[in-house]
Amino acid sequence: MRTGTSLAAALAALLLGTTAAAPLTRAPAPPAVRGTTARAVRSAPPPPPPPLLPGHRIVAYYGNPLDPRMGILGQGSPQAMLNALAAQGQAYQALDPARPVIDALELVAVVAQAEPGPHGTYRQRMPYRLIRAELALARSRGDLLILDVQPGRSPVAAEVQYLEPFLAQPDVELALDPEFDMNRIPGGIPGQEFGTMSAASINGAMAVLSRLVQQDHLPPKVLIVHQFLHRMVPDWEDIHPLPGVSFVMDTDGFGNPALKLANYRRFITDQPVGYGGIKLFYSQDTPLLSPAQVLALTPPPAVIIYQ
Repeated sequence: MRTGTSLAAALAALLLGTTAAAPLTRAPAPPAVRGTTARAVRSAPPPPPPPLLPGHRIVAYYGNPLDPRMGILGQGSPQAMLNALAAQGQAYQALDPARPVIDALELVAVVAQAEPGPHGTYRQRMPYRLIRAELALARSRGDLLILDVQPGRSPVAAEVQYLEPFLAQPDVELALDPEFDMNRIPGGIPGQEFGTMSAASINGAMAVLSRLVQQDHLPPKVLIVHQFLHRMVPDWEDIHPLPGVSFVMDTDGFGNPALKLANYRRFITDQPVGYGGIKLFYSQDTPLLSPAQVLALTPPPAVIIYQ
């Protein structure tokens, strides 16, 4: 989370820009199969695409382009960042050739704040203009876009609704960050104490994704929830995966390898709900786990995020 003036100043500059943002469009459709007719297509719609998980592995860069302190996504030029992400993904592909790697940008689209703001929500929504730009950047390499939510005191459902126009895209996924959810902590302020997110909030977000997949005939969605303390998702056993959604519990937090491995066992191996994920910190993990060490985890992570 970043609460200083840099994010606010960058956001103000973005909002004052005069260049119109490109309209939101769907990813290009696959080419039609030769020999099919419009009548046949109408009478026999194609089957839904298979889910990304578990057949693929997602390797993501996390952050926000308005503040490089938030993660690697906002550091350096966009093309240099994309090249580094591609190289990081290739490191995993080389170790596990049978499981194709898909690169992704995890944009913090709702950023928790230490101040209440005009509506008392302790969060700052990124404007659609910025989200569209990040989606275009991801699509320039055929990558996914993951929209990360740090809700502050705003209901998770309200933030998911704000992002729904993007979640209706076939290549946009969702992540929730309980660390910054203050809705069940009276007087809680993001960054001053760790938050907690209910299974009901998570299930509600999953229901939105499931509905979008079914009504818009989208590829199955991925929902990621970050956790590094039990209190962040205390009722995890009440999380119920829904059709069309691949649920991922991602073990978050920085530290030495022993701590990282212990947290993975606690929140992934011993807390089996959906697929496993892990977040790694280039600057704060001491030392950084290697791709070989990451893939030696049980179960091997389906999602690997770098911050």
